[in-house]
Amino acid sequence: MLLRPPSPQPKNTRLWLAPYVAIGVFALAMLVLTALLQWRELDTARSALEGDMHWAERTIENRLRAHQDFLAELGRDQEFKQLTYESFQVRAGRYTREAPEIQAIIWVDTDGKVEWVAPNESTAVFVGEQLTGERLAALQEAMRIRRQVVSADYRDATQRPAHDIVHPVQRGSGDLGAFIALQSLETLLRTTLPTVFTTRYNLTVVDAQNREVLSNTSVKPTDRQISGQISLELPNNRLGLNIVAYRAGGAWLPYVPVTLILVLTLIATVTLIQLRRHAKRRAATEEELRAAYAFRQAMSQSLITGLRAIDLEGRITFVNSAFCRMTGYEESELVGIKPPYPYWPPEEFDHLQHNIDTALAGLAPASGFEMRIMRRNGERFDVRLYFSPLIGTDGQQIGWMASMNDITEPKRVRVELERAHERFVTVIDGLDSAVHVADVQSGEILFANRAFQNIFGFDSVGLDSAEVTAACRPSADMLVRDPNELVVDELPCEIYDGELQHALSGHWYHLHERAIRWVDGRIVRVQIGADITDRKHIDEVNLQQQKRLEQTSRLITMGEMASSLAHELNQPLSAIANYCAGCVKRMQAGNYKLEDLLAAMQKASDQAERAGKIIRRMRDMVKKGDPNRQPIALEELVDETRAFADIDAQRTGTQIVVDLPENLPKIVVDRIMIEQVLLNLFKNGIEAMSDVPVERRQLTLQAHRLDERLLEITVADHGHGLDEADCEKIFAPFYTTKAEGMGIGLAICRSIIEFHQGRLWVEPRREGGSIFHFTVPIEEENEDNDE
Repeated sequence: MLLRPPSPQPKNTRLWLAPYVAIGVFALAMLVLTALLQWRELDTARSALEGDMHWAERTIENRLRAHQDFLAELGRDQEFKQLTYESFQVRAGRYTREAPEIQAIIWVDTDGKVEWVAPNESTAVFVGEQLTGERLAALQEAMRIRRQVVSADYRDATQRPAHDIVHPVQRGSGDLGAFIALQSLETLLRTTLPTVFTTRYNLTVVDAQNREVLSNTSVKPTDRQISGQISLELPNNRLGLNIVAYRAGGAWLPYVPVTLILVLTLIATVTLIQLRRHAKRRAATEEELRAAYAFRQAMSQSLITGLRAIDLEGRITFVNSAFCRMTGYEESELVGIKPPYPYWPPEEFDHLQHNIDTALAGLAPASGFEMRIMRRNGERFDVRLYFSPLIGTDGQQIGWMASMNDITEPKRVRVELERAHERFVTVIDGLDSAVHVADVQSGEILFANRAFQNIFGFDSVGLDSAEVTAACRPSADMLVRDPNELVVDELPCEIYDGELQHALSGHWYHLHERAIRWVDGRIVRVQIGADITDRKHIDEVNLQQQKRLEQTSRLITMGEMASSLAHELNQPLSAIANYCAGCVKRMQAGNYKLEDLLAAMQKASDQAERAGKIIRRMRDMVKKGDPNRQPIALEELVDETRAFADIDAQRTGTQIVVDLPENLPKIVVDRIMIEQVLLNLFKNGIEAMSDVPVERRQLTLQAHRLDERLLEITVADHGHGLDEADCEKIFAPFYTTKAEGMGIGLAICRSIIEFHQGRLWVEPRREGGSIFHFTVPIEEENEDNDE
């Protein structure tokens, strides 16, 4: 049973905030006081720096002014010719010894050529040397403005920064030259400022562009707050001296008071927190107990899975509401009882007792027990029970926890699915067609029915489809789509539909293949193969029968024309007999000329050749042979066919009009077959006009190019015409509109045209009669070019 947790204690948050506020105010006051003291110290250091900067500025300016005055004194003496080379050496040498920053004093002419150098031992410059660069530019500027000029900074022979102080000398209005003092900036700072000054401050000389020219040390100060700048306004050159004070004392010294204040504040805060934790420990324990109880109640009451706890002897110690709903018993009726439990059906006692004994022994399977239990009203239902150890707070096992799920409906669905799958497999295995499913990427066969396994082997599932079906498989160029390039959005998709012959057995199969999405989401190929070997055999038999019917049709047509052909042959034979008889009589009478006999015999030979052509055309028409499609001119076919049709046309008084345009392309057909079609259409047209007046008996043949591949030929008559219902029936086998017709002529004609990839159809003529159309392929242009 669950114990009721204690009620929560009221909280007084404001009381606990007061100590934290007091500590924070004290720490803030100490930090402000420390900041004021440090600011005062910094202000004192800045005041000292300002005084030192003022002293350094006056000292450096006085030093530079003394150099300028000395050069001006030399210039006045030179202007009034009171300065000789010896006196220059004495005075300039003594001055350079007193001012070490002056490396040398030289006298140059107006072109910048060095004439005097003092002292003589100086190596900074030599007599005869020519000034260049910034030095020459400074000289020229001084000559121009006739005042002292300080050159731009440059590197001397020792690569140290230096500059020239140039003093021009004039006499009257002419320039004599200039005295130049070569001054080293580094030596200037070292000799002008005392050592104690350079040890306290970092000195940096910068030019007008604020670029560093010289520094007294490579060590940079870490604190840039105490600093200043002196501006040295030299003639024509502005230099700046940045002064930065070094830190007095350690870098950590300003942070010591702040650190002490923060550490003391932290100690006080931690102490207060520990006191508060000690005071809140009981409240936290009660809150955890209350939260755990609420969570356990919410979890047990919201689950749809039945939960049951038993001790090590099998006694029920806890059940949730879902378990009570499943069994129909109240919690009070179940807690405390041992096996057998009241929800065990009597017929399942032994089985259920074995399960509980196995579970108490710790041998319950991980998949749980599937069992049948009973509700309070006697209804049975199936459940699956999972066992797991129940561990107490001391780490020892105190029982077993079981979860129970109602699997009645899932079990029923599973059984139905198994039966449906069994029915599906039975139906698929009962098909005569071979069905198999293969993965597009790997080619693995995922499913194959019995017919497929009979053809390709009973162990084909799991193998590579390409290897198993290699004997009867379409090549990649025969597929409509590449299966490897398909995406899910394009499914289902047609891949192949055609007929193939098995390379080993020789059987013919009609293969239909599609790409679909499999049950696990991947793309697969489903192939259905139907054995069409018997149908192929029947088609071959029908083809042979069709050929025999065509030959029979030609024989029938020739039989019907036999009398007309006899009349046609009678004319050339009679002419031959008359020509020969005339020649014999003349030769017997002796009254002849050789030219007359030759002319008569030539005419007899022409008539014999005419009769031979008639007989040869009849023999070609009835001769049995395989189709032979070759390029041929339509005019030639029409002329040969008309030779037969003219016999009936002359007998019935029918006029045959052939209207063919010029430059028609050749057609690629079997000569005899197309002649048979034309002759059949001519014969039908002549017979259809047997009841119309003679003046309307006109049969017209026309042709035109339909497109790049086909030529359309039309045969029109003025006969009785056809009904709309007869326009399609007339091509059916054994259907005829003639009293004595057999009904196979037009059916054979349509088969012949379809064999040539063409089409044969009929239309009623508006002014009476019928128009038969058929198309035949024409010779391609590339073939003409090759020829």
